[in-house]
Amino acid sequence: MTKNLKLFLTVLFLFQIIISSGYELAHDEAYYWLFSQHLDWGYFDHPPFVALIIKALYFLPKSELSVRMGFIICQFGALIILLLLTSFNFTSLLLFFSFPLASFSGLFALPDTPLLFFSSLYIFQLKKYLENSSNKNSAFLGCIIACMIYAKYHGILLVFFTIIALPKLFLRRTFYQTAFLSILCLIPHLWWQYQNGFPTFQYQLFERPSATFSFLRSLNYLVSEVFLAGLFMGPIVWYIVFKFKSRSDFERSLKFISFGTIIFFLVSSINKKMEANWSVFLTLPLIYLVCLSQVSNTKLFRKILWISFITVFSSRILLILPPESVGIKRLKEFHGWKNFSFEIKKRCEEGSILANNYQMASKLSFYLDQEIHALNYRSRMNQFDIWRFDLKEPTNDVCYITDKKEFNGELIGSPDGKTMHIVKNESMERLRELKSSQR
Repeated sequence: MTKNLKLFLTVLFLFQIIISSGYELAHDEAYYWLFSQHLDWGYFDHPPFVALIIKALYFLPKSELSVRMGFIICQFGALIILLLLTSFNFTSLLLFFSFPLASFSGLFALPDTPLLFFSSLYIFQLKKYLENSSNKNSAFLGCIIACMIYAKYHGILLVFFTIIALPKLFLRRTFYQTAFLSILCLIPHLWWQYQNGFPTFQYQLFERPSATFSFLRSLNYLVSEVFLAGLFMGPIVWYIVFKFKSRSDFERSLKFISFGTIIFFLVSSINKKMEANWSVFLTLPLIYLVCLSQVSNTKLFRKILWISFITVFSSRILLILPPESVGIKRLKEFHGWKNFSFEIKKRCEEGSILANNYQMASKLSFYLDQEIHALNYRSRMNQFDIWRFDLKEPTNDVCYITDKKEFNGELIGSPDGKTMHIVKNESMERLRELKSSQR
């Protein structure tokens, strides 16, 4: 690694830290922070790695940065792995930060970032394993597969499409060692799922909201995947990968992972709403294959690449700007919640606070530095339905924060524009009955 590349990486890392400390937690970030307060082998929505990464940096002073710091490290860990695979090709670095999902991954405490890291580590170790299927390489690969799934279930797609690309792996004795070790490492999580009635599998496979068939939704998914591969670079990246002729088992597996994932999610989009972040693990396969192509050395390619890099990387400045000044409604999720939480505390006076949904409960818990529970009345199931902290509420009456219009209370507008009701001295017994009646 050259001195200039080290300096560039250092500047990017420090800039990422500065930006990530300039805005408040998103709803899901605060929710995952609560996970880290109650470490377990699983959670309703995701496997446990997102909580473990947050917990690992508890020694830092409590702040938005301390929650996100581990994810910045994971992001740059994935980048270092990419650079190792591409012999520190500067083009791979620019491509990495041109991919919106990879570029923004370290700025949020979300499961996608550890998935990005462990999927990159999986690909790195897969290359070593295909070159030398020793017991050592087999064992490392098995552990990495388990970690990848502990990060996010979507990681199983890399393994699945690797096997589809290379069915001759079944002829290797060490392949079964890898499979056995990965399953062995996952037993604690599977046992947690069994003890709790397989809530994550139930939700993801059967309870997640479905949608009627829409050709437009599938088309939107394809278009978004194109531009997630480097914004302006996207069409070029996918064209290069499509035309790429595999010269080894490793390259063949990366190509199968890339197109197999797109086809899998395209089929899923027939009756499911897609989320762009699900394909974050395609970052390394796509970039690696592009860097092998001669097209990546052309002047036109580099000009478009620099434009894409500068556009994507500079756009993170929007996160720290007041939402009103840029007119992006989604940014309201990152501003004003600390003051809002203090206002809720003030209006509830000394009363015990109970929120209705996990988003509000999580935000209030983080910024008030006290555990606020969620009732989830007429709200989708989540981790609070497993915790059921509302059953342990010590007081009979609570200050209930809800957006449900059937409750009459003092009105207050939340930073994201919703009208909330502050219902003082609400009967905890009545709320529990309402909760039970919706089952």
